[in-house]
Formats: sequence, C-alpha cells, structure tokens
Amino acid sequence: MKIDRHNLKILEVLQTNARISNLNLADQIGLSESACLARVKKLTSEKFIREYQAEVNLDKVRHAEFYVNVALKRQDARTSESFRRAINKIEQIVSCVKMSGEFDYMLRFVCPDAGDFNRVSEQLLADEDAAITRMTSHLVIEKTKPFNGYPLELLFQD
Repeated sequence: MKIDRHNLKILEVLQTNARISNLNLADQIGLSESACLARVKKLTSEKFIREYQAEVNLDKVRHAEFYVNVALKRQDARTSESFRRAINKIEQIVSCVKMSGEFDYMLRFVCPDAGDFNRVSEQLLADEDAAITRMTSHLVIEKTKPFNGYPLELLFQD
C-alpha cells in the first residue's frame, strides 16, 4: 500500500485524535466521507493502524513510574524466551524493548508506589526463569516531553 499525502494526514490526525468523526476527518483531509472511510479501513486492514485506545492520565492517580535496564545471564534464544515469559506474568511491567549496548532490555514499570516496585523487582530478580544478572532502575521524576505521536512526515519521506 502506498502512503500518499491523504493517507499520511489521516494517520497524523488519528494518532492524536482517534475519536474524531469520519465527517470531521474527511473535512480536515479534504476528501469525501466515503473516500476517507475507505482509506481508514484500508490503513487498518494493512496494519498501518494497529488499534485505537484511550490514554489514561496517570497524573490523576497515585503512582510511581520506573525505567529499568536489564542484563541477562546469556544472550540466546532460550534465555530471551524465558525472560519474556517471566516479565509477561508481571502486570506492573507495562512495556519492554530489547536494546543494543550494555543492557539487553529496558522495562517500564508503573506501580502504586516505590514499595510495590521494590517488591515486584525483587520478585523478578529472584525468578530463575528471568535469568537476570543485573538490573538498574530509574524513577521518573517528570515527563518533560510526553509522547505525543510519531513524526510521520519524517518517517514516510521517499
């Protein structure tokens, strides 16, 4: 599927306002309602749009957020799979990315407080299936530039 300027604009608008009506989206894009809806359906079926979800404002609830660097004992497929299973059992781990460099993974924890983070992280370290050799944690003090969408125009340049 080719991402033309209309498709790019649809993606840009939807990533910041997924609740926009098709009528308003079509007006912003400069297409008819039916043409706009057909493009949204095509972008969805082609997996350019993975899902629609609400972003919960965590500032409204008591929480502590941590980014945690993790180094594994071994860098092989079996260890990685075992680690993935171990972290998927912990609901306070809300995201995980595999990294290059000194650490193998970076985890994002969202917990009610630092005590809960301490309990959960110690549980993870003690889990032999996780095969963790080292963890360093970083408490989020402030979200200086919160995620506000991808720079799609830059990513879809020819």
